[in-house]
Amino acid sequence: MIRIAKPIRLYEWGDGTNTLNQVWTTDGDGHIVKHKVTDGKTALVIELNAPLVKKNEKSNLIKLAQQGEGMTGASDRWGEVAMGTLKSVEQGGKVVTVEITTATKLDTRK
Repeated sequence: MIRIAKPIRLYEWGDGTNTLNQVWTTDGDGHIVKHKVTDGKTALVIELNAPLVKKNEKSNLIKLAQQGEGMTGASDRWGEVAMGTLKSVEQGGKVVTVEITTATKLDTRK
């Protein structure tokens, strides 16, 4: 479940050749400023604290994580809440749009 009011972290798949250097790396931290569900697809507009710097130009896959979510319930750890595709990067990399095509549950509680 994605909690709209909580901070969110973006990860991207590494551009490596083996399991030692092809790992999920942090792309940025921020918060969700807008969300929209159309035809089963969820679009999240995320405002980042610092500009997005992509390291892997071959893949637009993005993993979204939130603190205390996923399988880490009520802890300080970051847990995966969704996988999506990076659709757009605006305002010098500070605002990104991620589209999630799988079923997604949104919640406005913290």
